[in-house]
Amino acid sequence: MKIWVDGAGALLEGQKAKSCVVFEDGDVKVTRYDRGTNNEMEYTALLQALSDPRGDSATIYTDSQLLVGQLTKGWKVRAGNLRPLNERAKALLDERKATLIWIPREENRAGKVLEKDK
Repeated sequence: MKIWVDGAGALLEGQKAKSCVVFEDGDVKVTRYDRGTNNEMEYTALLQALSDPRGDSATIYTDSQLLVGQLTKGWKVRAGNLRPLNERAKALLDERKATLIWIPREENRAGKVLEKDK
């Protein structure tokens, strides 16, 4: 199963933070939150994908260099708010035998959904 994930933080007053997961079978899940940084939403989208039964042995695509760097390349997690998300994502990636791959923003199906979801 191929899965695309993306997140958008709430930067301005009144905006909602969002996470988006697009499954290869056409299912799309957009979740809105009252607050959250861009990186928190990127992790949240990944965790949602990994928590879904379709996350087993999935190939998960993200345009977040931070996610790929911290989860597959040994980058340090400096932001305290990301540490618990990182630990959970690492455990689920291993447990679910999923693969995380970086792609350019324009190839991210989840990002395209978030662009249209204003």
